[in-house]
Amino acid sequence: MPFFKGFLPGRVQHDDEWRTVFVLNKYPSNDTEVEVKQKRYANNVIVTSKYTILNFVPKNLFEQFRRIANFYFLCIGVIQLLIDSPVSPVTSILPLVFVITVTAMKQGYEDWLRHKADREVNNRPAKVIRQGQVEDIPSKNVKVGDIVQVLDDEEIPCDLVVLSCDDPDGTCYITTANLDGETNLKVRNALSDTAGMQSAEQLSHLISHVECEHPKEDLYSFSGRMVVTPRGGGESVLKALGPQNLLLRGARLKNSTYTFGVAVYTGRETKMALNQQQGAHKFSTVEKTMNVFLIVFLIVLLSQGALCAGLMFWKQGTPSGKPSYIYQEELKITFTGSNGVLDTFLVFLILYNYVIPISLYVTVELQKFIGALFFAWDLKMYLEETDERAIANTSDLNEELGQIEYVFTDKTGTLTENDMQFRECSINGYQYVELNSQLFVADQTDGACVSAQSVSSEVMQFFLALSLCHTVQASKETNQDSIYDYRYQASSPDEKALVEAAVRFGVTYRGKIGDDIEVKVDDVIERYTLLHVLEFDSTRKRMSVIVKSPRGEHVMLVKGADTAVLDRLVSGPKDITLDHVNEYAEKGLRTLAVGRRVLSGEEYVVINAKINKAKQAILDREEQLARVYDEVERDFHILGATAVEDRLQDGVPQTIEALREAGIKVWVLTGDKQETAVNISHSCGHFKAGMEMMFVTKKQSERECQEELVSCRDKIQRRPPTDSRQYALVIDGVSLSHVLRGCSELFEGICQKCVAVLCCRMSPLQKAQIVQLVKSSCEKPVTLAIGDGANDCGMIQEAHVGIGIMGKEGRQAVRTSDYAVARFKFLRRILLVHGHWYYVRAAVMVQYFFYKNVCFITPQFFYAFFTSFSGQPLYLAFFLTAYNIFFTSLPIFVYGIFEQNVNGDALQSQPHLYRDISKNYRLSWTEFFFWVMSGYWHALVFFFGSYFFFQGDAIGPAMLQYGNWSFGTFVFTVCVIVSNLKLALVTHYWTWMTHVSTWGSIILFFVSTITYNSETW
Repeated sequence: MPFFKGFLPGRVQHDDEWRTVFVLNKYPSNDTEVEVKQKRYANNVIVTSKYTILNFVPKNLFEQFRRIANFYFLCIGVIQLLIDSPVSPVTSILPLVFVITVTAMKQGYEDWLRHKADREVNNRPAKVIRQGQVEDIPSKNVKVGDIVQVLDDEEIPCDLVVLSCDDPDGTCYITTANLDGETNLKVRNALSDTAGMQSAEQLSHLISHVECEHPKEDLYSFSGRMVVTPRGGGESVLKALGPQNLLLRGARLKNSTYTFGVAVYTGRETKMALNQQQGAHKFSTVEKTMNVFLIVFLIVLLSQGALCAGLMFWKQGTPSGKPSYIYQEELKITFTGSNGVLDTFLVFLILYNYVIPISLYVTVELQKFIGALFFAWDLKMYLEETDERAIANTSDLNEELGQIEYVFTDKTGTLTENDMQFRECSINGYQYVELNSQLFVADQTDGACVSAQSVSSEVMQFFLALSLCHTVQASKETNQDSIYDYRYQASSPDEKALVEAAVRFGVTYRGKIGDDIEVKVDDVIERYTLLHVLEFDSTRKRMSVIVKSPRGEHVMLVKGADTAVLDRLVSGPKDITLDHVNEYAEKGLRTLAVGRRVLSGEEYVVINAKINKAKQAILDREEQLARVYDEVERDFHILGATAVEDRLQDGVPQTIEALREAGIKVWVLTGDKQETAVNISHSCGHFKAGMEMMFVTKKQSERECQEELVSCRDKIQRRPPTDSRQYALVIDGVSLSHVLRGCSELFEGICQKCVAVLCCRMSPLQKAQIVQLVKSSCEKPVTLAIGDGANDCGMIQEAHVGIGIMGKEGRQAVRTSDYAVARFKFLRRILLVHGHWYYVRAAVMVQYFFYKNVCFITPQFFYAFFTSFSGQPLYLAFFLTAYNIFFTSLPIFVYGIFEQNVNGDALQSQPHLYRDISKNYRLSWTEFFFWVMSGYWHALVFFFGSYFFFQGDAIGPAMLQYGNWSFGTFVFTVCVIVSNLKLALVTHYWTWMTHVSTWGSIILFFVSTITYNSETW
């Protein structure tokens, strides 16, 4: 038995596929290897900061110069230092230094705040056992293997395996709001072998080690096992460890005086730290377009430089190429040297490089950051009942909200309230309804209701199963107005509704006492021993428990989706129950089937051995458990089915209709059965009266799916041109799996012709696959996914924009999303108002930056034709530096924050306005060409208007009286005024900051120019 070898003569057999943690660092006396390994585990120091005092400058500079624009301007500055530059290197280096400094200050301040928070966390007191006593040490000094004591309402300092607590049964409670936002109490249990060690002195004599998986970011999984050796000697005991035994860093102990636990993961290896790592970066359509525009202007810049360099050599090669006062010598063209081709080209490159806007990136970043704050501050997306505001987890995708073409939405908790109310049930082939908290059986002939007392035994057996088969927590109800004696907390609203329904009908769940479940049936308290919980997962779509009844029977109870339970029956009214389930689904009710299996003693021994073996595995534990669960969950007797109502959220039909008017296609992706999903789609307006429904469901092969899809395609193609009929498609998960393997393009083509698509019986993976399929289609549409549960995280991350709903299924969706709101109805404002404003602001910002720089630098290009391509600058060095930083950047920055080209109420009431900005219309090549041509036209007017103005008698034909700097200053003055007025003309929403920035920039120009000229001249 090699597993116990660490406690027997010889060496511990180590396996690098998992970690071994010796409690209190009591290593085997003859094994130095394991001691070295344990000492190498991460310390408990949390570092969320990026920089230190020593590496801030080099690391920050390296990160900033990885951006192409910054690197480009760095190269320009270096070139100016290396050659005989026509303008001072300061003109390029100073703006670059300004942009780099502003960004560095912003990032440095943010990192300073992280350092401050790190110090506070790392120096927080933690209690550990030393020499049989509890001592306070800084949290950062906790090591793997230490036994840590946590008191009530304290935050857990590292990931701990529970050893004991104030409850003799080893049960303690935590909240994980800091980790996943869930505020309900969660139960954590100590192993029975250590639960009785409730003092530091007792625990100091513990001889044990933990073998567990290496650190993983999944908050809800943990695999390990603990070996406990009796103090007086004897055979070591091995017990499996799971998520129910693990206290996570960041969680908070509740309703428990204290708990002891052994540290297994510390510092950067805790699940909390692993989950703080950022996911893959998403790029918006505007950002991609902006980069394309930058490349276009880079090509223009290189072309202008090459053209002017070529014309210079051509002109110098002509007899009149040089003025008479310059010494004439034979022209020798060389590639390098002070007058070589490369040197000349670089001179013009320096003169024209200002056409690339250096402040574009930093301005856009700051504008997005502030825009995200306005998103969170919008009181029209605040839900007063739950005190929840909108959240922007990123600011990088603000403008993408104005480009959405497809919305993929979950149903339960997203379109519906996820507030479950028990309505009906089917028991032993009879249908029952709840009226005024009483249960009645419905007569099948006339619909009359009679008392259910005649079948009370079957009813009680059914509700007893609901009281036992769940993971609900019970505590004494303190609210005097409550109709229940106990307060129930559940991770699933369905479970809570079913347990409360059982209470109303005579079976009260009173909670757990150790391994026993206590229920009260007709005023008689019974205790069932909970032997195993086969927890629910989205693949099996069911959960089971194995209990031992007071009469000594071993019973397995199952509860789950009808497709996951009814196929595993051996007895009972299966067909009748299925008919009832379908009837409930047509009413839009959520259904679950309930079954029961009595195990013989021999059967239980075999099942118990299989489950325990799988639970004790460290590697691939979840896969092994899944195989065992599939093997043992069968041969049930059907008890019945439940029907629970989930009300539609307020504003859902209006929101879906508004999105449709805006040109956005809405797909509903749900795990619910077809009938329930179709009914909800009709009630929420996703399916409308008059739509022709097409179904691709219950197909068992690719060929069947293809035949059905071809039939759907032909039906659409045969439609006469005058037929305005709309189509809707329904597909289930089984059929979709075949479609994705063999005929995805055909499916995609049909969906594009449909107004609405409903995908039911979807697994979380299939939801993400659907989003990926549409996202990667030939049209490359911009997609948005919205959901509230952990099973929606895949599609939220896959879509271009992910939105989480702050629902009742935890906060995993909120944590993985880009934006989060409390209700689906707020999606209307997010897209039609914020999305519209964000996109218009960003589109104008990007194009205006290029416009104003074309206005600024094109006169320099024209000027070269009047100076024999000598590389003479048109503008003073001060103007080259100040134009983008001081004279034109603030107005467009303010515009990017406050502009509202259309009133918000008008945007919500007229959804068709969203179509005006869709498909990146405001950043199309046509719009871009218009802005650029406007810039060239204005530059032409600036230059030649000034040129002809300076041709007057007072100045002289050679422009010599005031000199070229006077001419350049005049051109620059017109450029600054017109550029700011151009922005003023396209501004629709004026605030006091708009006035200050616009007119203030012009005034600043005149003041600074007069001051600069008076000092210079």
